[in-house]
Amino acid sequence: MKIGVRSRRAAHGTINLGMTSMIDATFLLLSYFIFTTAVGEQESQLVAHAAEARVGIGAEAMSPQIVDVDADAGGAFFRIGARETRTRDDLAAVLRQLPHELGVVVRVHDRSDVAAVAAAMQAAQDAGFTEVSYVSASR
Repeated sequence: MKIGVRSRRAAHGTINLGMTSMIDATFLLLSYFIFTTAVGEQESQLVAHAAEARVGIGAEAMSPQIVDVDADAGGAFFRIGARETRTRDDLAAVLRQLPHELGVVVRVHDRSDVAAVAAAMQAAQDAGFTEVSYVSASR
């Protein structure tokens, strides 16, 4: 018995490819790129704003305001320079004393959890900062 190309086609009939799944995948990719592009523009504006604000200012004013978020056996803690706090309200009180022009950077260490990072960013917004960003701490 010889099995050829014609006998396979005849046994299965014509092959139809549905375009519904292709249209769905295209729509999802398109919406993904639209939403991520809008977020990318806000981050680029933060960097440009900080660069413009630093031009012509003395070296002491150029140092960034960094909130370190870390954890130990007692739980999460926040460090600004030499000051350490454990609660979001205490952190907001410390941040209110700082100048708000350049914004604040939340630096996240490996041991910290997401709730502590969110608390630090919320404390910065509660203190009146409009420019809040976060970075991971380098090893």
